[in-house]
Amino acid sequence: MFTTTSVYFVLLFLILWCYCGYLILLMILVKLQPGKKKEQILPNHLPKISVFVPCFNEQNLIQKKIDNLNSLKYEESRLNVYFLHGESTDKTGDIIGGAISETQNFHLIETRCTGKINQLNYGLLHCQGEAEIIVCTDVDAILSEDVLTLFCLAFQNDKKVGVVGANISPLAGMQMEDYFWRDQNIIRTLESKVYTASIVVAPCYAFRPYLLEQFPKDCVADDIYISFKANTENYLTKYITEAQGQETRTPNDLGEFFVHKFRKGNAYLIELFRFFYLLPHMTGWWKIIYLTKFFQLAIMPWAVPFFLLSTISLALSGLSLFQISFFGLLALLGGFMATFHLLKRERRKYYTDGESFQLPNLNLFILSNIILIVVGISYPFYKQNSSYNKIGSDNC
Repeated sequence: MFTTTSVYFVLLFLILWCYCGYLILLMILVKLQPGKKKEQILPNHLPKISVFVPCFNEQNLIQKKIDNLNSLKYEESRLNVYFLHGESTDKTGDIIGGAISETQNFHLIETRCTGKINQLNYGLLHCQGEAEIIVCTDVDAILSEDVLTLFCLAFQNDKKVGVVGANISPLAGMQMEDYFWRDQNIIRTLESKVYTASIVVAPCYAFRPYLLEQFPKDCVADDIYISFKANTENYLTKYITEAQGQETRTPNDLGEFFVHKFRKGNAYLIELFRFFYLLPHMTGWWKIIYLTKFFQLAIMPWAVPFFLLSTISLALSGLSLFQISFFGLLALLGGFMATFHLLKRERRKYYTDGESFQLPNLNLFILSNIILIVVGISYPFYKQNSSYNKIGSDNC
């Protein structure tokens, strides 16, 4: 009896913390912070930036990416853009070569390898020592013209900042994907304001070169790895709300959504387990953030259905246990209602259509948990690398 109720309340606490308490605490802490800081001014001596753009079979998108990079506002003499091209079977390399032939600070680098991590490692190896900031951006990311300036301001503002990320949203696609991105962006922004963001996102982020020589060969999610590494080594990761970007390649149906989130979930687990042994060495706040993410992705998808089954079992086992199960459901409902109310208010700050933007439906929550359960079951057997099928493409 005591053991049963103890396990039940532990599960209740973990569920409430992971889905409600963590977010509520972030919102409260942001509210308690002092007013806005004075506007930062860029120094006269701008830092040198190297932009890495991994490319493979991107003939349909690469010209738009080149035009977008040309539109970014930054001093040309302090900026170099490297298209890390590897073994495309289409006209990607030819398009890049022709488009940048008269742009002195744009360079085509033939890496002779496939896979984003391999291409980034090639760029890191062959472009060492020439930049004070390295920016990584995907071909399918269209960025606002002030992204590089905002990144520089974030690094200038705090020497402990090791990684910064752009605020990315999907350009089109499923409403479910749009909802997912919006709430994740809000959470990362809140984390960044309180202490450090858990991760940045792959479409566009930047880091200080001394933070990383090479990505591990088995890394799939470069964005997660670089953030975890910075946070674990007592640097900060900042999610820059004003640095806008749009991802043009997103899931268009449930099949693509499932495959896309499965791959992302697997890559996230790889990095969670990679850094787990460093838990004792993490600082207090980062330890809380890391453990919350670990429970959210690796434990909660299993704990939620187990908790619901336990609630039914307790309710059928007698009056005293029924009261416990009723309290559990009431606490869960109260937590979710409070989170919904606070999150709805938070959306209005970040999105002009916040009034009409509602909480993602129950289907998204159930589907996301099913995907994470499949990720957990398949994790010991499923291995992927950074060379994978892109959404809406048959190319690898």
